[in-house]
Amino acid sequence: MESERETPKSERILSEIRLFREREKVRDVDEPMEKMVIFRVAGELYAFPGRNVMEILPAMEISPIPGTPPCIPGLITVRGEIESVLDLRSILGLPGLSEGEGQILLARGGSIRSGVLIDSVEDVADVPLSAIFPPPSTLGGGAGEFVAGRIDMGCGNVLLLDTDRIFVLAAAP
Repeated sequence: MESERETPKSERILSEIRLFREREKVRDVDEPMEKMVIFRVAGELYAFPGRNVMEILPAMEISPIPGTPPCIPGLITVRGEIESVLDLRSILGLPGLSEGEGQILLARGGSIRSGVLIDSVEDVADVPLSAIFPPPSTLGGGAGEFVAGRIDMGCGNVLLLDTDRIFVLAAAP
């Protein structure tokens, strides 16, 4: 009779397993996230913070402006608004893109708003702030001064660009 009152061994084992699993559960933690627009330029992946990108536009005719630096190929019209266009390849010291190819990100940096020529948008993703690392110390060339950080993504390393710095350079005489 005594053995009937005891919990069967299999029940005790299952109970211990359930208890162990409860203790080992990973608790969901609300980690701060930042939306990033990830794009490709000259085969490399770059990103702008999503808060700085207002629109993704297809390639369109750019009206040249005589006397502007090479990083400003001209102007576009977006729903009746005239916007300048920055050539990110020129700013980063990369080879040029064939005319009519690519896309334009309508973005802002500081108080400046402009289109930015890119090859293609790869993704718009929420990135945990803990996944944004300092820029690589070995980064040199034209891009080095514009990189604010590095993101390790499944698609590879993504360099986070400082839109404020890029737009200030373009606005400088």
